[in-house]
Amino acid sequence: MRCAISSTAHSARRPAYRTARAWPDSIAVVDELLDKAKQLAYTDKLGITMEEATKERVVASMPVEGNTQPDGFLHGGATMSLIESLASIGAALVAGWPERVVMGQQQTCNFISTATSGRVRGVATPVHTGRTTHVWDVDVTSVETGKRVAAGRVTLAVRERRV
Repeated sequence: MRCAISSTAHSARRPAYRTARAWPDSIAVVDELLDKAKQLAYTDKLGITMEEATKERVVASMPVEGNTQPDGFLHGGATMSLIESLASIGAALVAGWPERVVMGQQQTCNFISTATSGRVRGVATPVHTGRTTHVWDVDVTSVETGKRVAAGRVTLAVRERRV
């Protein structure tokens, strides 16, 4: 699924986003942002698959296989990359991308358990969405077991795009 929309619409022609902060071309903006993210070699290498992207929640999954450390456990760096990717997409949607851009300032992560196979899913939700700073929490769980793998928090700067 490229973007999540609610079942009710403001008009018969345009679906409504599940947020009060929607702007006229929300679906086109989400699609363009996700297309740009998919074109990045790093995101592609990790195998991140977007499942939902709204201003209130961003969800994606990633395979464990190919993202492990030498002992076969999910690599912490891959997990943190998933966390920052989801927070960045959510913050960009809220901030008004492409006119405004976001960049990570700080990231923390608690590794609670690990995964050795299957997929992990990250769910990002906003904690604070200010004019110049956003804070997003991201929970990562095993798709197969539902066990929490990691809990992260990302602080992002929001800036006007410079031409």
